[in-house]
Amino acid sequence: MISLVTTCMNREKHLRQSVRMWIKLPSIDEILIVDWSTRESIADLLELDPRIRLVRAEGEPRWIQTYAYNLGIAQARGDIILKCDADCMPAPAVVNLRPAPGRYYAGNWHSGAAVGKTCVNGQCLFTRDQWLQANGYSELIRYYAHDDTDFYDRMTAGGQVRLEIAPDLLTFLPHTDDDRVANFQKGHASFDTVEAFLHSQLPYHEAINRLIAELLPWGPWFQRASFALVDGDDRRSRVKRDTSREIPLSEPLQQLARAQAIRAVTSRVCKIPPPVFARMDEAACLAQLGRLIKKAS
Repeated sequence: MISLVTTCMNREKHLRQSVRMWIKLPSIDEILIVDWSTRESIADLLELDPRIRLVRAEGEPRWIQTYAYNLGIAQARGDIILKCDADCMPAPAVVNLRPAPGRYYAGNWHSGAAVGKTCVNGQCLFTRDQWLQANGYSELIRYYAHDDTDFYDRMTAGGQVRLEIAPDLLTFLPHTDDDRVANFQKGHASFDTVEAFLHSQLPYHEAINRLIAELLPWGPWFQRASFALVDGDDRRSRVKRDTSREIPLSEPLQQLARAQAIRAVTSRVCKIPPPVFARMDEAACLAQLGRLIKKAS
């Protein structure tokens, strides 16, 4: 049984287009959609096909993709999972790929970048047992980017061979980097201009996630998030995450990750000679970004 699992928070415009393509794919037994507290109801999608199931996580202030995908995969019924982002439309040939003990399939951003499709990296097929062995996606990764790479690296380290989904088998609806990171900023209305700029930059998100994944590697020694059923039936349900059991990230770790992320953004957007940049601390980087933003405005 193959379950296509996807997630969505306030990007239902893309989802509504993709679902109409997914229901035409061969051999898909279930399409499980995790609604991560999307503002507009997407319950009407259930009318498109009886294979569609909808799980809504209530009360989530911002987008945390790793929580959402782990929830969806845990709820899915298939022994094979096609993890598919809401803006992705895989070709029928993707469904014919069959992960098995010892191998899984995933897009590769290196191949995708050559044809303008870096987001191929987020699309993959694996077995439920492989997901369980890795304990799913790292729920310590709470920003955009690197969650898929971390998941693949851990599966590969566990003895699974990564085979590539060719980029030409994956089509994506147009979207901007702002679309990708918009819902990660919920609950941070007090950001000043520099903070808002930082959170709009993909390198900021990726640098934080990379450091946390390196210093706190995920595995079966962690317990995934717990969700309580609020109400629902076989096809539509609402759940609530037990935030009291969220794994805390220490303040020193968060500060270290933020400092490295600030340097990553400054290095990328400011034209500073390397010898000068090497001597700049976090405060100097923030000041440089502030001047850049003021000049741009």
